[in-house]
Amino acid sequence: MDDVLDENKRLAAESKKVADREKIIEMRVKKLEIKNKSLLNKIDSDQTEIDILKVRVAELEEEKTRRDEQNKYFELKNKELEAAKALKEHEFYMLNKVVENMLGTSIEQKFEEIQVEELRAKRQAEIDEQMKVKGNGTKGSGAVVERSIVPSLVMLYWMIWVKMMMLMMMMTKRMRKKK
Repeated sequence: MDDVLDENKRLAAESKKVADREKIIEMRVKKLEIKNKSLLNKIDSDQTEIDILKVRVAELEEEKTRRDEQNKYFELKNKELEAAKALKEHEFYMLNKVVENMLGTSIEQKFEEIQVEELRAKRQAEIDEQMKVKGNGTKGSGAVVERSIVPSLVMLYWMIWVKMMMLMMMMTKRMRKKK
């Protein structure tokens, strides 16, 4: 009987050890389940953040695409404006050449000539005036001064008028082409 009691005690001790191990294992399982739940929650929150970031990336890509298209449009518009500017400069150059051919000299040179003529006419008028004051004046010298000033001004106004008319003709041609 003692053997049976000893055997019972030994089995009870083993049973207690097994029960203690089961409790430890159960506690570990509960800890792991809790840890697993927290990891699942973290995964869910991370996935949500990933989804939000994907949406933001898509929005940024759309914005980039829109800006790229806008940049292409502005580059084309800039090229168009540069071409129009070059055409305008060419037309102005050609208009100057036409006026120069009509005058026989460059516009700048013609303006200088007109200014020199006017300056000479003014000086001659001053000299004639001084001569009149001194009593040595000649009759008709005032008429010469007026005749030299008037044609130079007429020529200047005529050149400006011709230029304006040519510009208006070019502008009307362009407007007709655009319509």
